[in-house]
Amino acid sequence: MPESQQSFSRRRFIGGAAGVAAGAGILGALPAEGAEAGTPMRRRRGSLDDVKHVVVLMQENRSFDHYYGTMRGVRGLGDPAALRLRSGRDVFHQPDLLRLDGGYLLPFRVDTHKVDGQELGDLDHSWEGTHLAWANGEYNGWVLAKTDMTMSYFTGADIPFHHALAQHFTVCDNYFCSIQGPTTPNRLYHWTGTIDPDGAAGGPATSNPADYKPVYSWTTYPERLQHAGIDWQVYANDEIGDDGSHPYVGDYGDNPLWLFQAYHDALASADPKARQLAERASLRTMWKPDSGLGKDVSHVISQFAADCKAGTLPAVSWVVAPYGYSEHPAARPVDGEAYVQGVLNALWGNPELWESTVVFINYDENDGFFDHVIPPVAPPGTPHEFVNGLPIGLGPRVPMTVISPWSRGGWVNSQVFDHTSVLRFLETWTGVAEPNISAWRRSICGDLTSCFDFASVNTTIPLLPDTAALRKEADLLDPVLPKPGTPAVGQQQVPVQEAGTAPARATGYQPLANVELTGGKIALHLRNEGETALQLAIYPRHLLLTPARRVDLAAGDTAEASFDLVPITDGYDVWTHGPNGFLRHATGNTGSPAVEAALTIVGTSLRLLITNSEDSAQTVRISGLRGRELVRRVESHRGVTLTFDPLVTDNGWYDIALTVDDHKAFGRRFAGHVENGQPSTTG
Repeated sequence: MPESQQSFSRRRFIGGAAGVAAGAGILGALPAEGAEAGTPMRRRRGSLDDVKHVVVLMQENRSFDHYYGTMRGVRGLGDPAALRLRSGRDVFHQPDLLRLDGGYLLPFRVDTHKVDGQELGDLDHSWEGTHLAWANGEYNGWVLAKTDMTMSYFTGADIPFHHALAQHFTVCDNYFCSIQGPTTPNRLYHWTGTIDPDGAAGGPATSNPADYKPVYSWTTYPERLQHAGIDWQVYANDEIGDDGSHPYVGDYGDNPLWLFQAYHDALASADPKARQLAERASLRTMWKPDSGLGKDVSHVISQFAADCKAGTLPAVSWVVAPYGYSEHPAARPVDGEAYVQGVLNALWGNPELWESTVVFINYDENDGFFDHVIPPVAPPGTPHEFVNGLPIGLGPRVPMTVISPWSRGGWVNSQVFDHTSVLRFLETWTGVAEPNISAWRRSICGDLTSCFDFASVNTTIPLLPDTAALRKEADLLDPVLPKPGTPAVGQQQVPVQEAGTAPARATGYQPLANVELTGGKIALHLRNEGETALQLAIYPRHLLLTPARRVDLAAGDTAEASFDLVPITDGYDVWTHGPNGFLRHATGNTGSPAVEAALTIVGTSLRLLITNSEDSAQTVRISGLRGRELVRRVESHRGVTLTFDPLVTDNGWYDIALTVDDHKAFGRRFAGHVENGQPSTTG
């Protein structure tokens, strides 16, 4: 698929060093307009061994829908497989009883050219508040827990650099934060694989610490790299006041290694070798608040940029932005875009370094911003995944962009990931294991290797919006623009996602779920015919007091789930959700015809078997077939088999609905994607 051709003015598209900060001079010469900088595309066979450096930049507090919900090709604000609430509306209609136009609030755009959306201010993102929004899987407590601003979102016109970057490289639209909670616990998962839920070494850590004194004693992944002799570094700016106070203001506490006693012991050690652990963790830096250089990106990334230029970047780098560049909602996204561009320009300025480097850009948590995709959550009783009876995670979706010569091309990856996936990529690449990661996370979350095609290398550097110009524009507009607010009564609009598709990486998912009425219950037969473990979430909407049930399926596994029917009417309304847009929906009652439909996969074809146990023939209508409707008369006590090949007609995507004439309660819907292990196109 061609990459995005979204247009920007010449002022925004100059790229290069001037696009980072005026006078930064990181890259030097700029590419001509309409051209791309860097080495021409070349193709060769390769492997993970071609990676020599991994750079991880974790930013702050944004949800996926909030940043990328309108971008073409992703599972965003136009998702046809979105969860349905008990109200019958989709999950985008979040209950808001104070509103006079329907009692719900839809996602609404914060237009940064009309309101000061660059400084939104943060929302509740506590352990308690996030569980309240999650609402035991109902996902209907966002406004109550987070306020109306939870439903705000940006478009590509508001954060053009981020959108352009994602559309040139790879974006993960099924990447979740690790815990239903705030920054520090998520960053602990990111650096260590755990929050110590059993309390053996200072945990469980479910909140941000009141201060940043060392409180934890479990082993971190940088320590494991150190013991294995693998070079690493945390690049951070810890703002140190003249009086030595507040040594964590600069990085906003985003370097969690401060919280571990081992690093403080190393800092106090007289042994230079032992002290190296603290030095690599950046527990002391020299940037002071009165330096006057805080708005100069080249200054705040100077150590990282110098190491890139000299070719001395370590194998693993964690980059921690100063607060003003972190994209925390009280910090401007436009400044975060400038920081990201500065980091990338430092890499791109050294072609030999760039052609051997992977960059992961993710966000620690969602702040309080709404995201519509239901996260997988550990089933009750799962070891190391509960604290005080509440599931730890996964938390809401957050952005993840994968930047490298092997992830170029505007790809979307829809495999389930969380912050431990970054550690697992490092595990796979370095051979250094992280035993803190729970067995459940290892089964449900991938290791990010599916984001890459090492047989295809593209080291060209895309032209991207000029963040220096964007910052100047924001500097002029922000002081004179009004604060954002929610839509007036009667002015709500269903959000629109950009039309079009994007190239998609294979996921390995191939779930199946069929239903039947048996023994006075509605029974589900579940199967995972793919190569990747997954979770299905089942919502029996006809039972008001029955919560969602989650079923984990390893490759090749089968499972059964059954639910009572509604008393008196014997009705049922069951939704089954899975990854990558998988959806099954069954409605009816015992008064419906004894017609059933089961969808299986034979090879890469869909086989739909419709059976009729009635004493009379039934007319079945099948829709969702590229605008056509099939009508089939199914004779008494007979069956009809239909075969479809969505890989040929729809890039593997299908969304098929069945109804039966004269029986309005009966309905079946089958939606998802047929995988064949090859790259595809988003639906």
